[in-house]
Amino acid sequence: MIESSPKSARHRPSAALVLFLVFPLLGITAAVIMALNDPRITNAPPATPLAVTAAFKQLIDQPAPNFELASLDGKTVRLSSYRGRLVFLNFWATWCEPCQRELPAFAQFMAEQGGNGPVILAVNISDSPNQISAYYQEHGISGVPTLLDFELAVYEAYAIGQLPTTFVIDSGGVVRFRHIGEMTSADLQAYAEGLNPGS
Repeated sequence: MIESSPKSARHRPSAALVLFLVFPLLGITAAVIMALNDPRITNAPPATPLAVTAAFKQLIDQPAPNFELASLDGKTVRLSSYRGRLVFLNFWATWCEPCQRELPAFAQFMAEQGGNGPVILAVNISDSPNQISAYYQEHGISGVPTLLDFELAVYEAYAIGQLPTTFVIDSGGVVRFRHIGEMTSADLQAYAEGLNPGS
């Protein structure tokens, strides 16, 4: 019978010790992977499908796809009727937190515009008119022209990948910029001054 020497026994870690060391390392590794893939932590937008990205690129510096949608107040609105004005075409929903944050800025911006100044068209893609009206009333939002894209036809025409997304359309009806994520008052003013000097 061969017995191990005390020296060799001292250098062989026990199974309990190995488990004690390995499990925390696995936990740390999993936490790092989750953090790298969490857009809230990295502050990066979720990955956009290549087809959507290509469609975005095709829209920039091209005439904005025209459309006709019902508004929240029951009128029919055509994008082409705003030719001659700078248009912020915004896609949003009431459940979208960045959308919620930008709506007060939209309301303030619209209150500051004259009859022929820049306009925000807020295209809602998922809520009923009652839901939108209740949300506006609860949060004191008014003066933002709101359109209803029930069939998502405009959403698809503009190849929206995430909410909110805003297209900046110049007075000639050409898409100049695409802004992904929350729009601030400063953003609105910068785009307006860049494309509509004197606004």
